[in-house]
Amino acid sequence: MPKKVDHHQRRKEIAGAVARIVRDRGLEGVSFREVAAEAGISVSLVQHYFGSKENLLIGTLDIQSAGFAELIGERLALIDSGDDPLKRLKAMVAVFIPDTEVSRAAMLLYHVFAGAALTDARLRSSEAFRSADSLVHAIEDELRVATEVGAISSGVDIEKEAKAILSLVLGLSLAILLDRTSSEEALAVLDHHLTRLQSVATSPGRGAAV
Repeated sequence: MPKKVDHHQRRKEIAGAVARIVRDRGLEGVSFREVAAEAGISVSLVQHYFGSKENLLIGTLDIQSAGFAELIGERLALIDSGDDPLKRLKAMVAVFIPDTEVSRAAMLLYHVFAGAALTDARLRSSEAFRSADSLVHAIEDELRVATEVGAISSGVDIEKEAKAILSLVLGLSLAILLDRTSSEEALAVLDHHLTRLQSVATSPGRGAAV
């Protein structure tokens, strides 16, 4: 009886091979031959699952992004739902700070693909980059809860603040990968920003955070 193939797992394995090549050699190192060799399978099998190099890159980006979303969920699962909403928010966005081997590899892959997406409309329209909107909405939800419990001022523009926080951690992650700062310094900057949001709520006469 023929062995049943888990096609989803096979696609993940191929995407993992692409990710390793990209992290080591950049996008220019990706070819069907190199991916097949890295994955330990035939070139025809890589082509069977992805068809073209463009689909291979987009598929890898989406698969790896989904795995990163799972990591965010795991971090949040460790935080009690009754905890300070800003603590939950930090747990959510700090995952973008490369402070472990896993997060460093994930953010390196993200920034390599983001650079390529600047001149590639199909990459820009991939699920991985479109999912940023969902993340912004999740940050907004935590900020709204923080506002309701008085942890931050009701004068904070939640939509703008959510985008600012995501931009902050993405910028810090890039600085770490470029060896311009450390993960410890980046986390301290994130803490500083969130503390400023708290001070808005506790300082009399203060307006919305800038």
